[in-house]
Amino acid sequence: MYNKERLDGLSEDYFTEMTPLERTMAFDFLLKRVKTGGSEESVHGLFQANSDRAIAVINDLLSNDVLDGEGLIAAAWNLYRTQKDENLLSIFVRFMSSPHKALREKAAYYVPADNLTDELKSGLQGMIHTETEQLARIHAVDKLLECYGVNEESVGRAKYLNIYRGLHGEDLRTKESIFRQLDALTT
Repeated sequence: MYNKERLDGLSEDYFTEMTPLERTMAFDFLLKRVKTGGSEESVHGLFQANSDRAIAVINDLLSNDVLDGEGLIAAAWNLYRTQKDENLLSIFVRFMSSPHKALREKAAYYVPADNLTDELKSGLQGMIHTETEQLARIHAVDKLLECYGVNEESVGRAKYLNIYRGLHGEDLRTKESIFRQLDALTT
């Protein structure tokens, strides 16, 4: 947790050379931090140190409402990657309307794009309509387009840029028109 590793944050490489005992010690160290609410990095670290053990521990912490903020978002993301539990999507949607811009940004960035529920669609569209922070709006637009499978290759560069710019613009009628266009792509 010092020097270059501290600056770069935790990654899989950080745990690669560890012995099983060292991984257990690292897991226990991170778990102490997570039990106090958790940070994005400490929750990700649990899954990198021992994903099987982390799944059980994080599920328990979620059911006991121990995690908050970025730790809760990171937990939902890591669990969704392994369990594909649609109920976890509500965590992201809830934080999309948080008064804290960093939490809105993380919610839109981390929410899985493989299951566009009505609740998720409404949450992302709500952010696109009302978000005043640029990075949070960028994440919401990017995620909505990812949910629909829209990119330059799928719809062509000109149409993609029109959609992307329209969602970032100020005109609500244009945004509504684009939402309808996106819905038409899936029907």
